Amino acid sequence: MNARTHELLGEMIGEFRQWVKALAEESEGLVGGKQAEALERRIRSEGQGLLGRLFERLLQSALDGQSEQSRRCPTCGGRCRHKGERERGLLSTLGGIRLRGPYWYCPTCRRGRHSVAGLAAGTSSRPFEELLCLLGTALVSFEKAGWASGKLLGVPVADETIRRLCQREGVSTGRERPAGPRVAKDGDLIGSCDGTMVNTRETSWRELKAYQFRHAAGRYGEAFLESSQDFGPRLRRAAERMGGSQAGRLFFVSDAADWIDKAVAVQLPQAIRIVDIWHAYQHVHEASRKLFGEGTAKARSWANRYCEELRRYGGRAVWNSLRRVRYKCPARQEALEALLTYLDRQADRLDYSTYEYLGYPISSGPMESFCKQLGQRLKGPGMRWSVRNVNPMAALVSLWSDGQWDLYWQSVA
Repeated sequence: MNARTHELLGEMIGEFRQWVKALAEESEGLVGGKQAEALERRIRSEGQGLLGRLFERLLQSALDGQSEQSRRCPTCGGRCRHKGERERGLLSTLGGIRLRGPYWYCPTCRRGRHSVAGLAAGTSSRPFEELLCLLGTALVSFEKAGWASGKLLGVPVADETIRRLCQREGVSTGRERPAGPRVAKDGDLIGSCDGTMVNTRETSWRELKAYQFRHAAGRYGEAFLESSQDFGPRLRRAAERMGGSQAGRLFFVSDAADWIDKAVAVQLPQAIRIVDIWHAYQHVHEASRKLFGEGTAKARSWANRYCEELRRYGGRAVWNSLRRVRYKCPARQEALEALLTYLDRQADRLDYSTYEYLGYPISSGPMESFCKQLGQRLKGPGMRWSVRNVNPMAALVSLWSDGQWDLYWQSVA
């Protein structure tokens, strides 16, 4: 430990001792909850300020000790010219700090550089940027994230600043996101696919297509605003990334929309395709409403009966139960025919009793949860997105949803 660092340590210990002594004296007179709350707020605010000053002094000490080393240009390796001392601000999780150091100019590259750039490339630290991105991703809007940054970090930040930061990191996430955990050899890998609508400035409402693969050790999902032709190959690449070639069984559970069926048939022909049971139930309930009226006891009773039959005996059994039923009302008969057509077309993927007996998955619940998280962040009241900003924001939500947030930020630190 050099002399300057030792001196700095003594200064901070003395300052900390005086602060703790003042708090201890104040706490002796505590008589109620309000005073305890005030003490807590004071400790948090002043403690953050104290740690911020410590951080500032440590960084300044480091800068003071590397003047000659920082003279060399990081781009071309040439010797830079000293252009005088300048002060620069840096936002951190401990508050705003000010650092003073030499400003260098490289005559070869014709670019200037502050010495602080060696410690922080931008005007904020990476831990601070991570927390801003977390607020921008987890909260319902960038405006709320800016407000929360003031409450939680002690530094209010403009919503536009957070938006630009999330855009930048979302693009980076698309390139540098860590791979999901690989499925165990001979384990089950379950894929799902769905979409949610997003309002864009350029093309109004468009479908954000999403997929997710999961197994016992984890999950991996992504979402993209693009055509089904461009999206389809992502399913194969994602399955390969998750170790699909070594999986014992590969399942794909979805609502069996045409664009999903076509993509899975081409990209994952080996997959065991199953219709999500809750989507199949929706078709039964939709028919019951048209047959007996919205919200009627008869509609509920009819739907419950055939949903139970569907789960216990499969789609072909329900088709056989209903195929000879006839209604005089054309609209009612049309509703029944629509259900029969659906059951007949999907019968091979509605054999739920067999699936459950064999231990197959019959629900795409995790996929639905993922889409809801995408929707909560991208479909807020009055929200409209520039097309180029949708995929980066969806990438951050995916990272958050899959539990890979810390892994990503540690890998790019």
